[in-house]
Amino acid sequence: MTQDGAGSRTVRDATLDLLRQLGLTTIFSNPSHTEMKLFDEWPDDFKFITGLHESSVVGMADGYAQATGKPSLVIINGGPGLGNAMGSVYTAASAHTPMVILGGQQARKLLLGEPFLNATEAPSLPRPYIKWSGEPARPQDIPALIEKAYHIAAQAPAGPVFVAVPEDDWVRPASPTPLKPRTVRSAVVPDPAVISEIAEALNGAERPALVAGPGVEIGGARTELVRLAERLNATVYGSPVWPRGSFPETHPLFGGVLAPLPELINQRLAEHDVVVVLGSPTFTLFTTADLFSTAPAPLDQSDQPRLPEGTRVIHVTDDPEAAAWSLADSAVVCPPAQAVRDLVPLAVQRERAAAPVVQRAEVAVPEPSTPLSQAYLFHQLAQVLPEDAQVFEELPIARADFHEQLPLGPQNGYFATASGALGFPFAGGVGYAVARPDQRVVVVTGEGSAQYTLHALWTAARYNLPVTFVIPNNSGYLSLKYYLDEAGQNAWQEGWDLSGVDMAQLARGFGCPAERIETPEQLQAALKTAMSTDGPMLLDVVVADPGLFRL
Repeated sequence: MTQDGAGSRTVRDATLDLLRQLGLTTIFSNPSHTEMKLFDEWPDDFKFITGLHESSVVGMADGYAQATGKPSLVIINGGPGLGNAMGSVYTAASAHTPMVILGGQQARKLLLGEPFLNATEAPSLPRPYIKWSGEPARPQDIPALIEKAYHIAAQAPAGPVFVAVPEDDWVRPASPTPLKPRTVRSAVVPDPAVISEIAEALNGAERPALVAGPGVEIGGARTELVRLAERLNATVYGSPVWPRGSFPETHPLFGGVLAPLPELINQRLAEHDVVVVLGSPTFTLFTTADLFSTAPAPLDQSDQPRLPEGTRVIHVTDDPEAAAWSLADSAVVCPPAQAVRDLVPLAVQRERAAAPVVQRAEVAVPEPSTPLSQAYLFHQLAQVLPEDAQVFEELPIARADFHEQLPLGPQNGYFATASGALGFPFAGGVGYAVARPDQRVVVVTGEGSAQYTLHALWTAARYNLPVTFVIPNNSGYLSLKYYLDEAGQNAWQEGWDLSGVDMAQLARGFGCPAERIETPEQLQAALKTAMSTDGPMLLDVVVADPGLFRL
């Protein structure tokens, strides 16, 4: 080793070894100048997934982590690149997705000034929508800092973390002492006494209900939740803004997805005397009924949202902060999936009721028409959807029709945005397909939502991933249109009108096969092709404006 360290083992070498040991060998990236020293002489045992925009890159890494259940790795510029990605970082944080983001920073000796691509106070940039962030005091500390970040990302409640790395640190000498990665395992289990109290409440209830949140599916307890519901003969609801399917929608005990309005939640929960919320906030709300009005209003002296009197609500979550602001009567902080497993043997088997407490309305079969209705599109999609398809959905105005016409079965995965920020499903579905190329991924999202991570089409085409994109194209941001009365809609048409967006042409421009659909006959044939094609395909389906939508 020379005096200046030339020819020694570098920080880059040590970091690549660490990433191998942590299993972080699939990298999602849209690189800039500040990361290029890491990519020199790139080893062939790493899989490098390129995206055309940082928001798509983080969205793909989000889908990949949700597929594997382990932290994913993102490498982007830590200044403007991270800024571009913040909408997707916000969503990953809301979904509690484990993710390590390495952000390229300018060389240390330039940081006294304001160099090109600089990130001033780099660890602060993604806050507060990041679980933890840091930057190395010395180049040789980078591997240890990345390992720390990895373990923080994976601990419940999981979330994205960020490490800023000066671009010249990669070629500096590594520590002469090799880093030996630690093993960090969760040994947190539900308190048996608390589980017994919850079981006692459920067993003593006349009309029990369960609310299935994403934490149940993340923890792999979907099957056990079905068993628990069947023993209790309990109605199961999907949590508001259901970002992850945790209970089969085809099951007779499924009561539907709770709307993110307290008034509508209370209508449902008031039918029950005991409700246990598992692995979800209590509750993620969109708005309240009185806030829909755009008329001048007096000073708001109303109460905060409350759950119905006469219904005991117990909240089980692994997120201490969610427990602190919960609307429930009581909250328990523990792994929700394990709580489900522990409750099953304690639940007293009841006689199967002739019918569930909550009766689901009969859903009419939609008729074909031109232009097509969104309900007809979803009904036809249900006829060809593979039983193990992984569905990524973002339909702000069409969710009611979607869940009615396309109830997902026990082998289907279901994913949606956890934050309300648009764009996750389009990119997340591509990332999922990177992890699981053996499964068909079906992305169903409006043409407005698709624009936020449209670049993911190029990645899907480049790697020939089995993703079917289905676009109900209604030519507008109709969730905004119907927030206004007719006069307001006409006056502000420029704000919601998206007429002229041709998703099929856009997809073909990114190298993804696509077809524009306008008739029922075209739709039926194209759906069959899109589900069986080798690689990606996009269907741009022209649908009618459905009018005022249902939540």
